[in-house]
Amino acid sequence: MEDSNTDTEKEEEDEEKTDIPPATMPTIHIQDERFVVLSETPAFICLNELYAKGKIPGTRMAELKAKYALLHDTVVSTQTSELQLLQDAKIFAEQIEQQQVHMQRAEDFPTAFATNVTKMREQLLKYQNEYRALQERESHNAYRLNSLTEEKSLLLKEFDKIPKPGELEKKMRALKENTEELRKETMQKKLEIKNLREDLASKQKQLLKEQKELEKLMEYQVVLKDEVVHHQAIPVQIGKEIEKMTRKKVEMEKKNIALEGEVRLLNESLKKVETKGNALMEEKEEVIKDVESKRALLEVKEREYNQLIKLLELTRETEASSLTERLATFDCVLSSKT
Repeated sequence: MEDSNTDTEKEEEDEEKTDIPPATMPTIHIQDERFVVLSETPAFICLNELYAKGKIPGTRMAELKAKYALLHDTVVSTQTSELQLLQDAKIFAEQIEQQQVHMQRAEDFPTAFATNVTKMREQLLKYQNEYRALQERESHNAYRLNSLTEEKSLLLKEFDKIPKPGELEKKMRALKENTEELRKETMQKKLEIKNLREDLASKQKQLLKEQKELEKLMEYQVVLKDEVVHHQAIPVQIGKEIEKMTRKKVEMEKKNIALEGEVRLLNESLKKVETKGNALMEEKEEVIKDVESKRALLEVKEREYNQLIKLLELTRETEASSLTERLATFDCVLSSKT
């Protein structure tokens, strides 16, 4: 019985040995961020250049530097924890190797030492579980480190995407050209819209005018229909009115004949009056001519009369002057005698 138990235990130990993975250290080549100077990193240099060129404000630069420093601290902490885990894994691997050596030695001992073997086996399983947990933590830290490095690379790409001054000028020039073209297109579209609106307004006015004319025509058509119905309803009255009109026409013709006779008489009397008027006009012209001749003679007589009056006035003046001279001489004579 004891031999069978020892055989089964040996078989189980062999199976467990086959399940134990080899204790190999992971080889991860990562830059040690603990000895990196932040001011000499490409991110800080790029931020300083952008701030010096005036592309970003100081607050934005400080914010980005703080984020980068936080990410760097996170990477450093993950690297330190990873190194600690690697050291622990190395120690545990050495312990596992020692335990394997002890187990190999224990296989050579008799069955009396089976209890020590079971203890060693339990301890080995414990170390294996711890080692697997360390491997899981190491893979988790490696994944976290990869995500942080990717985030760092994304930040660097964002910094690289910031355009340079020459590119900005080209883009601004292209944007200005595009805006100018768009402005011209909008002006042209506005003119086209204005013309279309004017055409639409004129067409609407024409349509309203045509609608009004159509309404008038429809009303006139209704009136005509009413008149037609009315006339169709009273044909006898129309015949009577026609008879009245014919009688009136005959009477008017008779009156026209009488009026024509009166007009003929009036024309004859008018001709007589015209002949008398012409004779009177001739007499009037002769009288006017006689009056004009007498008026000319009167004007001649008036001129002669005016000349005689002037001559009379001159003679009166000469007589008055001669009289005054005589009186003066007479006075002189009287004064000399006295």
